[in-house]
Amino acid sequence: MRQLAQYFTEREGYSCVQREEGFAAYKIEGDYCYLRDIWVDPDYRKKGIAAAIADEVADRARKAGCRYMTGSVETSLPSATASTKVLLAYGMEITGVIGSGILFRKVL
Repeated sequence: MRQLAQYFTEREGYSCVQREEGFAAYKIEGDYCYLRDIWVDPDYRKKGIAAAIADEVADRARKAGCRYMTGSVETSLPSATASTKVLLAYGMEITGVIGSGILFRKVL
């Protein structure tokens, strides 16, 4: 996992939250924190780990002065339905569609 987090940081400028069970990559820009990816090992899914990781990202975003957390789901991916359900359960709202992507936002 550490190599993937390092990749996101070095190549794409994202910060990461890392845990044994999974990780999240995010970027803070002004009022917005974009949650690029959140992934939880299949052995730990449906145990609240994704929400706990997202909460840590949200805490970091609030401390940086962000007002919103945003995210997106690419509908062509096999995990699109599960990802959409996770974001909606986390309190994110659909704000639009661009191409085959669904856009989400949550007020922090």
